[in-house]
Amino acid sequence: MPPLTWSALLTEWDLPVPAVILLGAIAAGYLVAAVRRPGWPWGRTGTFLAGIGLAVFAIGGAVNAYSDVLFSMHMAQHLLLIMVVPALLLLGRPFDLVQGRLRRAGRTLGVVTHPAVGFAGYTAVVVGTHLTPFLQHALISPLVHGIEELLYLGSGLLLLLPLVGVRPGRPPLSHLARLVVLFGAMVVDAVVGVVLMMTPSEPFPAYAAVVRDWGPGLVEDLHWGGAAMWVGGDALMAALAVFVIGRWMSAMDRGDDLGTWLESARRSALDLGEGTAVDDDEEALRSYNAMLARLAAREGGR
Repeated sequence: MPPLTWSALLTEWDLPVPAVILLGAIAAGYLVAAVRRPGWPWGRTGTFLAGIGLAVFAIGGAVNAYSDVLFSMHMAQHLLLIMVVPALLLLGRPFDLVQGRLRRAGRTLGVVTHPAVGFAGYTAVVVGTHLTPFLQHALISPLVHGIEELLYLGSGLLLLLPLVGVRPGRPPLSHLARLVVLFGAMVVDAVVGVVLMMTPSEPFPAYAAVVRDWGPGLVEDLHWGGAAMWVGGDALMAALAVFVIGRWMSAMDRGDDLGTWLESARRSALDLGEGTAVDDDEEALRSYNAMLARLAAREGGR
């Protein structure tokens, strides 16, 4: 490989034909469905197509070509495929275009898109492809390398599905729960990144076998990749957290999410009807006394 320059970053391409066909078919299917849906926002279409374009670049552009030469470029590809591309695709709301089919597969999708499944898959992929010999096999086998790319994209989609408010077959995840999942993913990125930064020697022989007289040394490049996972990964997660917090604030302004849940719990505890003003002191006091009377009657009947 020639030295990595801005020119090489734009001109080095090696597009895998199956991936291009698959991504092209997905983009075409989305466009057909969007055109058939009256009033579909073109901003969503643009966001989805941007995700497709970035996926093509990450899989067939210089990022992919140099990922076999520099671990730091592998990490750039990893972050693009596991976070940036899935976020763009999901913000395009593709599942809204196939709601009827999703309802028929609601129970299965409900299990697959559970946040615990997404988090477990994300953790397994991040740890398994960096702290085990898996990456070494991916560096010497095009087939394993392709599987690795699918794992990044798939685990990123499963992690982010409930976090951006898309949860086929299940009610939306609360915004607080979304932040908890994001924080857990940030911990995973930080731990793996720090482990790589503290590794004193090159753990992947395929990188040591590459002959080059340019760029960082092997261990320096490894540490750069670890820093990219820690800092870059957590920065992307933080950006998603800001997005979730913004959605949460909007939901609270509309009276949705946690505020509505707390209000319902309070009404249930006081046995108030929907038309009763909870903050009316006299009504609340009467309801409270009635609740104590019911509890006393239960105790007396035992």
